[in-house]
Amino acid sequence: MNAALRLPALTLPLLVLLALAACGGRGPSADSAADDSGTGTESHEGEHDEDGPEVGEAVALSPEAVAAAGIVTAPAERRPLRAELETTGAVDFDQRRFAHVSPRVGGRVESVPVELGDRVRTGELLARIDSIELGQAVGDYLQSRARAELARETLAREERLFRERVSSEQEMLGARAASREADAALRGAEERLHLLGLSNDEVAKLDYDQPRVSIYEVRAPFAGTIVAKEVTRGEMVEPQSQLFQVADLSRLWVWIDVYERDLARVHLGDEVTVEVDAHPGTPFTGEVVYLGSSVQIETRTARARIEVPNPDGRLRPGMFARVRIFDPHASAESPGPVEGIAVPEAAVQRDGARSVVFVALGEGRFEPRTVKLGRRGEGFVEVLEGVAAGEPVVVDGAFFVKSELAREELGGGHGH
Repeated sequence: MNAALRLPALTLPLLVLLALAACGGRGPSADSAADDSGTGTESHEGEHDEDGPEVGEAVALSPEAVAAAGIVTAPAERRPLRAELETTGAVDFDQRRFAHVSPRVGGRVESVPVELGDRVRTGELLARIDSIELGQAVGDYLQSRARAELARETLAREERLFRERVSSEQEMLGARAASREADAALRGAEERLHLLGLSNDEVAKLDYDQPRVSIYEVRAPFAGTIVAKEVTRGEMVEPQSQLFQVADLSRLWVWIDVYERDLARVHLGDEVTVEVDAHPGTPFTGEVVYLGSSVQIETRTARARIEVPNPDGRLRPGMFARVRIFDPHASAESPGPVEGIAVPEAAVQRDGARSVVFVALGEGRFEPRTVKLGRRGEGFVEVLEGVAAGEPVVVDGAFFVKSELAREELGGGHGH
């Protein structure tokens, strides 16, 4: 018989206890101790929400990390703020100084002395068109003018002969009627030339022996820039053909949509600054010159137009624009700037649906605070709730602090 089978029955429980001790003493009591010590998963429930860290979950950074990130703090302080509305828009041509240039007559393009992007003066030649229609109209005018001149001479002779009792009154009256008909025909021929684009001076210079009367000249309607060119030499064109687009770029429009809730904050004449990505940090000043009289049902917005001087041509139609409207009519009681606790706009970080600033606690620790924001102005934003006056907030490097806090939340360790 096996020797182990001969052991007394009381020794079996002892062997089990010895085996458990050899495995590290794990058992129900160890789990209970973990729960009591607060290191179990239950103790962390509610520390993090889906929107980000709760206020008070500070991130700690080493002095080296603070220096490398260029973190700078400044106290939240009371300062006067003008009422300001932020929105976006699009740069457009000033439609009052924008023209589609088309010919008055059809024909073959003989020459095009300008190119895309050229600056032109008022009345400058843009293209020459050889037009059969114009040639016929000039010929009709010259014939009408000759007939009218002859009819006037005949009338003058018949009136003289009638006074001398050489010719009859009927002959005189017939000559008068013929002269009036000739003058009417001449006026009709001249009006047709005006409809084809000839000025009074150009019509007056027409003569019977003048060469190339069929050449029609397309000229600039005002001083500006050729922003589109759709014509080439030798091309056949018609009156509906669009040959050029000319625009005066020294003043442009910016179109914006104003939400219904903000309409009371926008007025004609309000001062505006416009910034574009092509020139960061360079604001262009303008003013509100038009505010729509109706609200679009789909978007609950009204269209507004801003005029912006553009003497050096840095703004270009089609650019995306960030717009700030300064409202001098903020309130009846306080029409000017209103003082409030404010921080630089760079200090505010978006975290889901909330706005957060980081308050310096000392020794490289930064606490996120959810804040309620008010008006904006001149690079600052008003803090209505969340930060007290004098508390140091991160004004440079806030995005780095936010990233470090997010990395800790994801288990990436501390930045120190």
